[in-house]
Amino acid sequence: MPLQKLNYDRIAADYNQRYPSEAERKDVAQAVFSLASRVTNPHVLEVGVGTGRWLAALRSLTPHLFGLDFSLGMLAQSQARDSSLRLMRGSATRLPLESTRFDLVYCVDAIHHFVDTSAFVSEAFRLLKPGGTLAVIGADPHSGADEWYIYNYFEGVLATDLKRYPSVPALHAAMQAVGFSQPETRQVENILNIHHGRDVLTEPYIKKNSSSQLALLSDAVYDAGIEKIETEISKARDEPLTFCTDLHVLMTMGVKEK
Repeated sequence: MPLQKLNYDRIAADYNQRYPSEAERKDVAQAVFSLASRVTNPHVLEVGVGTGRWLAALRSLTPHLFGLDFSLGMLAQSQARDSSLRLMRGSATRLPLESTRFDLVYCVDAIHHFVDTSAFVSEAFRLLKPGGTLAVIGADPHSGADEWYIYNYFEGVLATDLKRYPSVPALHAAMQAVGFSQPETRQVENILNIHHGRDVLTEPYIKKNSSSQLALLSDAVYDAGIEKIETEISKARDEPLTFCTDLHVLMTMGVKEK
């Protein structure tokens, strides 16, 4: 059965609720900034630009900032954030841009939405100048290193993520297959949050439209997960129940040889 696709136009206006402040995910922002700053006045493309928070943060480095997304709603959010961004609608597997134009192509928390990882990697290779870098930033649920209470309480979420996300070895193989030299992966962020008792119900990532994991669920399955959490909270009388988020955000990079 094919995986259900999320309509980001429907949730675009609410999506940034997952980031209570612009300082959220500063380690990821710094990782992208460091990559872009390797080249003077770089040409940068973000694929799956979403609401534009990562791309707009590069404004002090260069005016050559391009963003692509399939969702018109997300592109509208990006344009509202920074009207100078050069935005376009398109598919990650068929990028509507000329070859050897960019110094950096990257995506953040987006690779699991691309219908063909290998096709995206091949397109990124085509667009990069010799010496340019592709960076894929996000989680790898295949690693077994993460703990996320969402997987425990909402039916089918982990199974769906295992189908959607490429593993790090799969990314390395896809990069090497098209000519990237010696792909490498490092951790750029550890999202660590502990919530006790009913406090978990106020955290941003438990809101239905704040992540694709929950937004993909039917209302009935989502409500059942919330009910399961509330039931277990009420049963824990001696001390508050603990809900853990311990996610390792990885950056996998490949360089196009000169």
